[in-house]
Amino acid sequence: MSFIPPHAWAASEDASVPVLTVLYLRDALGIVDPGGLPRLEGTGLPEVDPPDVRIGWAWARWWISTVEADRPGFAVLPELDGAFGALIGRHLDSARAWAQVAHQVAGERAAARHDLTLGDVVREREAELGRHAHPFRLRVEVLPLAEPGLWWIGESAIAVDESVRAEPVLYADALRPVIEQLA
Repeated sequence: MSFIPPHAWAASEDASVPVLTVLYLRDALGIVDPGGLPRLEGTGLPEVDPPDVRIGWAWARWWISTVEADRPGFAVLPELDGAFGALIGRHLDSARAWAQVAHQVAGERAAARHDLTLGDVVREREAELGRHAHPFRLRVEVLPLAEPGLWWIGESAIAVDESVRAEPVLYADALRPVIEQLA
């Protein structure tokens, strides 16, 4: 779902398959997210011991190229290609299948929502400032996370838990600091 007001800001809201896939693989491999983003909920994956730190680092580079899709991608270090590729390969089909289903479920939930909370928060901030918001783009990933909250996941991307997004008042409260920073 995209909101494109007549001003120079734009936001999109999704539970994108690439983001869901990479996060599923993070959880399957036991990688601790350096940004603090909680585990996904509903995967059925057991908690496993963290892998070698180099695998975690390779995953983090992949994660950055996924959430910052408009930037040049990072290559996995050559010495990790084999190990990282083998670990990913064990779980990739399951990750893709789970991500497709989770994306579809999120799309159905988004279609059922009729609130424009993000736009309301921007308009509220514009009224406080007495001017239009500065131009910005914001990507909102609405994810099935094990903990409620909102996290920065990229330079112009945030992740919000589905439970927070489902409650317009909670969502607005979580968005206000983000919009204050951007507008």
